[in-house]
Amino acid sequence: MKLVGMMPVRNEAWCLGLSARVALMWCDELVILNHESQDATHLIIRGIQEEHGYGDDGGHVHYLAASGGWDEMAHRQFMLDAARERGATHLAICDADEVLTGNLLTVPGNAYYARSCIEAAPQNSITQLPLYNSRNSLTQYHSNGVWGCNRFLSVAFANDPRLYWQGDRFHSREPQGAILNPYKPIKHGEGGTLHLWGVNERRLRAKHALFKCVERLRWPNKSIQAIEAEYNLWRDPQAAGVKWPAQTAWQQPWTFADVPASWWEPYLDLMKYLDVDAIPYQEAEVQRLVAEHGKERFAGLDLFGVA
Repeated sequence: MKLVGMMPVRNEAWCLGLSARVALMWCDELVILNHESQDATHLIIRGIQEEHGYGDDGGHVHYLAASGGWDEMAHRQFMLDAARERGATHLAICDADEVLTGNLLTVPGNAYYARSCIEAAPQNSITQLPLYNSRNSLTQYHSNGVWGCNRFLSVAFANDPRLYWQGDRFHSREPQGAILNPYKPIKHGEGGTLHLWGVNERRLRAKHALFKCVERLRWPNKSIQAIEAEYNLWRDPQAAGVKWPAQTAWQQPWTFADVPASWWEPYLDLMKYLDVDAIPYQEAEVQRLVAEHGKERFAGLDLFGVA
């Protein structure tokens, strides 16, 4: 198996130094796509290339640059094409704010070892691992509600020429072109993917404000109510203001669970590359969009005081 990770980034200097190095501990190679970052992202990628080798010279880290508007599907396809050119038999979806739990990394003989799970996945399947959404700390995660609910995350799949990404989509992680059945070799609580999504409340607020602005501009026919319903859920279980009968179990007081020490232990020497309190770039981006398009364009959206 040759497992190549694909990581899209934009202004991810706060976490990229950690997450990319972790990805290289369980992927054979890593394709990083940098979309117009204005922070130290490019320098961090170069430093990781120096450690693991430049892809163009036969090393393990391949650099792609993308310009223009954010186009998630085109970016994912760009990375998929590059990974295939490198002879990938399997592809890993590695976002910059995601870290594999260390207990799935360090014991190759363990039945839960990540690479073994991916290689053993049945044909026409996509390996999904339990997802743990961090909140306000690196040591706790949501254990219930919309951000808990025993979530799973698509992490890897075998290369198949039928698979691709295309279209004007947002938050679309899985490839298109063929039906991939979920393969879940690991139970919740046994490890999976730590999502640094909510480790800093300021970043979480700004990120969702930017999502609202982007959706308003890209899909002007999408209702304000629908945008609010989707992007207010970070704040509290009932913030959406819309009752979705199928999801009433999500609307309950949040509870949290502790992250086992073993999940972070293999990465202790890499934590110096993580700056959870860095100023989120999304704040300036929201302010720029509001100044450029006018407040009226975003009327009715709660931007959480970011703009």
